[in-house]
Amino acid sequence: MLYFTHRLLEENKTKDFVRRLIMSTDWVDGQEASAKGSKVKRNLQLNIGGEHAKFSTEIINILENDKAIKSYSFPAKIFNLLFTRTGIGMFYGPHIDKPYIDSNRRDLSFTIFLNNPEDYKGGELILYISPERKQVKMKPGEMIIYPTKYLHEVKEVTGGERIVCVGWIESEIPRDDDRESMYLMKKGMTEITNQLGVTPATQYLNISYNNIYKRFLS
Repeated sequence: MLYFTHRLLEENKTKDFVRRLIMSTDWVDGQEASAKGSKVKRNLQLNIGGEHAKFSTEIINILENDKAIKSYSFPAKIFNLLFTRTGIGMFYGPHIDKPYIDSNRRDLSFTIFLNNPEDYKGGELILYISPERKQVKMKPGEMIIYPTKYLHEVKEVTGGERIVCVGWIESEIPRDDDRESMYLMKKGMTEITNQLGVTPATQYLNISYNNIYKRFLS
C-alpha cells in the first residue's frame, strides 16, 4: 500500500481539540521551532513545552489505542509530534524527512487534519509517489500515514488557515513491503474468520502469522 487513510477523531472531539489547541499562547514561528531552522517552510508551530507535551500525549494515546493504526503500522514508537498552523502566504516546500531523529527511526509519517478543508484555500499535502503526484486535503479528524521516504510538500495557503498535527512512527517492522504483507495477511485472516468462524485452518494461519511476526521482534 502506498499510503493509508483513516478517521482518527470524531467531529465533536476534533472541534474540542482544535478549540483548546488554538487557545494556547505558545505558538511560534516554525523556523524558530526547528532545531536548525528550515529554509523551505513558513508556518506557525506549537513550541516545545508543557502545552505541547499535553497535546502530544493526548494524540499519542489515541493513536496507540486505535486498532486500525496498530494493524497497519505495527508501532513501536510514536514520537516528535508537531502542531502547525499555515496561514496566508505560508507553505512547506518539497522535502524528505530525515530517517532518524534523537535515535528514533522514522519509518512512517502521518498528518492529522484538524480543520475543515473549506476553511482554507491551497494548503494541499502533496506526496510525490513516482510516477504519480498525490494531492491530499482531508476532513477534520481524518489522517493519512505514508512511508517517510516520500518527497512531499504543503502548497502555499492562499486563504484562511490550515491546522494539522504531524508526527512519525517507528515500526516494529522496518521494511515497507514486509509491513504491508503482514497487514494484508492479518486482514485476510480476519475476513476468513468472520465468514467461516474459527476452524483448524484459521488456527493454523494464526499460528503461522504469529511465528512470522515474532521474527521482527527478536
